[in-house]
Amino acid sequence: MTRTDVHAAAPASPAGRNPAFLSRHEGAPRIVLRLSPTLFCVLAAGIAAATAAVWTALSPWFGAARAVPPALAILAACGLSVVAWCRRQPTALEIGPDSFVTYSRAGARLFQGRLMGASQWGSALLALSVQGEAGRATVLVAADAVGRAAFRELAVRARCAAGR
Repeated sequence: MTRTDVHAAAPASPAGRNPAFLSRHEGAPRIVLRLSPTLFCVLAAGIAAATAAVWTALSPWFGAARAVPPALAILAACGLSVVAWCRRQPTALEIGPDSFVTYSRAGARLFQGRLMGASQWGSALLALSVQGEAGRATVLVAADAVGRAAFRELAVRARCAAGR
């Protein structure tokens, strides 16, 4: 078997390939997302409030020292949940004329669909509602996770989708 025979056995069309790793759409801008320090601080404050609430609720019944282990268990559970949530977050967005695609760290497609009219926008956070074949998903994009131009473009596209 020669080297050319190996190449001839590969599928000529994307139909035989894994659709999660198909190449991107031509001309669609890809926006790289960073971890948002603001969202991370909000999550940390929420975890701290939940831990304090558990300790405050249990300490009158069990005593201050005996309320620490359940509070630490809540802290650990919330921390693990945040780590899992951070790993599931997309690292890139691709916006086409009628498509919206999110990509994982490995480059696999996480979700593909189109922006829905339920998207919400603000000066610091976008909640993009995406309808795809697998159902509906919400993608949160903080202003400090992307550049100003990319955040503005996402906000405009969300507003346009809301007008449909």
